[in-house]
Amino acid sequence: MEELKALLKVKSIMTLTVMAVFVYGTLTKQLSSELVSSVISAVITYYFTKKENGR
Repeated sequence: MEELKALLKVKSIMTLTVMAVFVYGTLTKQLSSELVSSVISAVITYYFTKKENGR
Protein backbone atom coordinates (compact mmCIF):
# COMPACT_ATOMS: atom_id res chain seq x y z
CA MET A 1 0.00 0.00 0.00
CA GLU A 2 2.87 2.39 0.74
CA GLU A 3 4.28 1.79 -2.76
CA LEU A 4 0.95 2.85 -4.25
CA LYS A 5 0.91 6.03 -2.19
CA ALA A 6 4.45 6.85 -3.30
CA LEU A 7 3.55 6.21 -6.94
CA LEU A 8 0.52 8.49 -6.69
CA LYS A 9 2.68 11.24 -5.26
CA VAL A 10 5.17 10.88 -8.12
CA LYS A 11 2.36 10.85 -10.70
CA SER A 12 0.86 13.97 -9.16
CA ILE A 13 4.17 15.82 -9.17
CA MET A 14 4.91 14.80 -12.77
CA THR A 15 1.44 15.75 -13.96
CA LEU A 16 1.61 19.19 -12.37
CA THR A 17 5.13 19.72 -13.71
CA VAL A 18 4.19 18.79 -17.26
CA MET A 19 1.14 21.01 -17.13
CA ALA A 20 3.14 23.94 -15.75
CA VAL A 21 5.80 23.63 -18.47
CA PHE A 22 3.27 23.53 -21.27
CA VAL A 23 1.23 26.41 -19.83
CA TYR A 24 4.42 28.46 -19.49
CA GLY A 25 5.30 27.66 -23.10
CA THR A 26 1.90 28.88 -24.21
CA LEU A 27 2.02 32.07 -22.17
CA THR A 28 5.46 32.96 -23.55
CA LYS A 29 4.22 32.17 -27.10
CA GLN A 30 6.81 29.40 -27.55
CA LEU A 31 4.14 26.71 -28.02
CA SER A 32 0.79 26.79 -29.77
CA SER A 33 -2.33 26.61 -27.63
CA GLU A 34 -3.62 23.66 -29.70
CA LEU A 35 -0.51 21.61 -28.86
CA VAL A 36 -0.74 22.48 -25.19
CA SER A 37 -4.42 21.65 -24.90
CA SER A 38 -3.93 18.25 -26.56
CA VAL A 39 -0.92 17.37 -24.39
CA ILE A 40 -2.62 18.45 -21.17
CA SER A 41 -5.74 16.50 -22.14
CA ALA A 42 -3.64 13.41 -22.78
CA VAL A 43 -1.80 13.75 -19.46
CA ILE A 44 -5.01 14.26 -17.49
CA THR A 45 -6.67 11.33 -19.27
CA TYR A 46 -3.70 9.09 -18.48
CA TYR A 47 -3.60 10.25 -14.88
CA PHE A 48 -7.28 9.62 -14.20
CA THR A 49 -7.58 6.39 -16.20
CA LYS A 50 -7.86 3.36 -13.97
CA LYS A 51 -6.76 -0.06 -15.21
CA GLU A 52 -9.25 -2.86 -14.68
CA ASN A 53 -6.80 -5.59 -13.72
CA GLY A 54 -5.09 -3.54 -11.01
CA ARG A 55 -1.69 -3.29 -12.67
